[in-house]
Amino acid sequence: MNRLYTSLRLSAMMLCTLLSSCSADRVDEFFKKIVQAPPSSIERDVKGHEQIYAVHVILRMGHKGGMMGVGPDGNEQVETYLTYHTVGDPAMIPITQEIDIAKDDDGQMTVTTERDHFDVIASDDIYYGLELKYYDQNGMLINHQFSGYPFKKNGEGISVPDEANSTLLVHQHFFGVGNTSLNKDVKTNTSGGKRSLQRGLQLAYPRSLATPATFYDKYTFRLKDGAPEPASKYSLSNIFAPDGFTFGSNQVAYDTELAWKAIERSGKPEATEPLQWKDGRSYRLYKVIDMMHLNKLTPEIFTYEYRDTDPVEEELGKLFTDSYNDDFIDPDTDAPRQRYGETVGFLRQNRSLDSGTPRDRLGFKGILQFKKANLAFQLQVKICNILNKVQQHVGETEKPAKYGNANNEANGYLWDFNQIQPGWDSFDIDYPIPVRVLTSPKEGIEKCYEDVKRFYPEVDKAQLWQLLSNPRGYLQQHHRRSVVVM
Repeated sequence: MNRLYTSLRLSAMMLCTLLSSCSADRVDEFFKKIVQAPPSSIERDVKGHEQIYAVHVILRMGHKGGMMGVGPDGNEQVETYLTYHTVGDPAMIPITQEIDIAKDDDGQMTVTTERDHFDVIASDDIYYGLELKYYDQNGMLINHQFSGYPFKKNGEGISVPDEANSTLLVHQHFFGVGNTSLNKDVKTNTSGGKRSLQRGLQLAYPRSLATPATFYDKYTFRLKDGAPEPASKYSLSNIFAPDGFTFGSNQVAYDTELAWKAIERSGKPEATEPLQWKDGRSYRLYKVIDMMHLNKLTPEIFTYEYRDTDPVEEELGKLFTDSYNDDFIDPDTDAPRQRYGETVGFLRQNRSLDSGTPRDRLGFKGILQFKKANLAFQLQVKICNILNKVQQHVGETEKPAKYGNANNEANGYLWDFNQIQPGWDSFDIDYPIPVRVLTSPKEGIEKCYEDVKRFYPEVDKAQLWQLLSNPRGYLQQHHRRSVVVM
């Protein structure tokens, strides 16, 4: 015990000596190595599915489609969205965008593609199909493992649902607004082709695309009595802002150095002290917005509609023209469900193919629509492992909490994309996707062109306006052979 005490004491003395002898810049670098905001995570103990090692994220631009017949007989009419999978054109904003994320040698999720963000448009007529593909350590797609709905024999030899081992009943993606970005694995310009790590952003709440970027106060700061609430020595997440700034003016600049300073000071007595910064102004720490409150505001930034299919990896409307063994085991035959001659429809509760059964929600496929232009934010993606049970109505048998939204009886008691509940803190994966909302056609052709040209200098003005003013016409004319139905 004395040896341990002595070791800890020596370590503390070495730390004090290091800090006292370092310049301010060296202290900053030191803290950047040991002070970290909560990282994006992967659940270590999983049940019913393999652990996620890699993610392939696909975002496709699209528009509303017509009606389509789906289901076993192809006679269930459903509304569709038509999205497009295309090759990039330097004269146009991207129609299809893809990002790869994988665990690095330290087990941290890291962006491995050149593209590390999505560029989108805020429009009433433009929709984006988001598809998430998850892989295990062997590179095998495992999405279907989250839709398991097995059966077992009861004491009378009758097949009954094995709810204790059903992954479908306890998993759902939720989508919100985050405040950090992942590190990025980038290739250096050295002859050896070595790779380096580009550090992600911290405290990156929704902000403008201006230079310098400024926070949108409504989505960043916590209020008390109508004013930003100053940090206390106990508040762990805070942001530096000019002393006495006016809430709602959206003039607080995002500064990566100040973000690290805020992380360094938060939760300590000096969190209440002013900071004299390089620009000559005095800054103070203010508490950040409560994340549950930010979840409620998310529909002001984007909306999401679940469009999961059954089987989950197949495209909506696909006709099975060959023999197809579903991963669902038919309780009547104890064999994989045969789907030959059927048309892929939506995922329904209990893996039912009956069109009268409410749809289920996993979140591997869905439709995004963006509401606010001139905005950069972190689209936070979580697969929640909802382990508790609740009653849909008083006196009834408890159901998995995934189906416990008493205010949504019309849609199978399911929760919406941003309605993650307090206490749901078990996640199979939790990661951000940076998004830039470049412009909106409501701004007019000249403003749209200037907004987009900042990031895509070769964009063709006429083509851009054709797309933004008539997305259905443009996409069907130029990319009709590349449709992905959602």
